[in-house]
Amino acid sequence: MVCHQCGQTAMGVCKFCGRGVCANHHSQMPVILAVYVGRAQTPKTIVVADALWCGVCKPQPEPIPMPEIY
Repeated sequence: MVCHQCGQTAMGVCKFCGRGVCANHHSQMPVILAVYVGRAQTPKTIVVADALWCGVCKPQPEPIPMPEIY
């Protein structure tokens, strides 16, 4: 696999879009792995703070409605 920006050998894959990224073109961004309800009905999340990110894709901060799926 090669970096989507420069064509060098990729060091990893963007967690959000799957693009290959090299050591020069990668960034980090937190990603939520799971959301659950904890004690006292408090919503909690399991987060990876430094997931590999290509820096190009734009993960959305809110869910996107997709009524056409139904």
